[in-house]
Amino acid sequence: MGKHMLIGQAEFNTLVTFLGMLCASVQGVTGFYAAYLQRRAALLKTNDILARAHRAFGGFSTALYAVGLMAGLTGLIGALTINNPPMELNSPSFNIHTWGSFIVLGIVGWKTAVSYFNKKRMYRKKWLGIAMFLAWAYTWVTAVISYYVRTLPSNPQHPAPTVLLPYSLMGVQIAIPFVLGGGIGWWIVRRAKAWQAEQDAKRARRAK
Repeated sequence: MGKHMLIGQAEFNTLVTFLGMLCASVQGVTGFYAAYLQRRAALLKTNDILARAHRAFGGFSTALYAVGLMAGLTGLIGALTINNPPMELNSPSFNIHTWGSFIVLGIVGWKTAVSYFNKKRMYRKKWLGIAMFLAWAYTWVTAVISYYVRTLPSNPQHPAPTVLLPYSLMGVQIAIPFVLGGGIGWWIVRRAKAWQAEQDAKRARRAK
């Protein structure tokens, strides 16, 4: 038998963030199409294809964010109490990702609360969707940079990636969830437009 493929904790956490960014990208495309291209945020409720996709991928991204948040909080508590992982206050990647994450937490918490408990308000505040996407993008990009910096021979805190691309392709790795999520979102929008055209045709036939 071949060697087992082992994934370190840091790489696993980065993969969770990768999946969350992918789901947030899908939700971002569907939300942008409805709220800005069509100027009808209510399509996210009335168009069956958009409604199901937007809700499903939004739920996935929220769940993945919660998983990543637990891992991040555990790491921060360890850094503050026993310096494991190291509290690297002189590291830009550590500071940008760690302290910026508190702003991200506020945006995600606000958007999630409005989405689940005050849906009508969310449709009026369309910019909340953009803020959520940017918060996810910030989390993903800073997490990936922070992870890769700590796999270098000069700072070997984590093993080299097993599933993620190597350090030399970090830019490609950063782009992948945006490209995949955008492609999935575009496919969903095409199906949503076809569904809407079919419904409009049915209403037109009934009106005759």
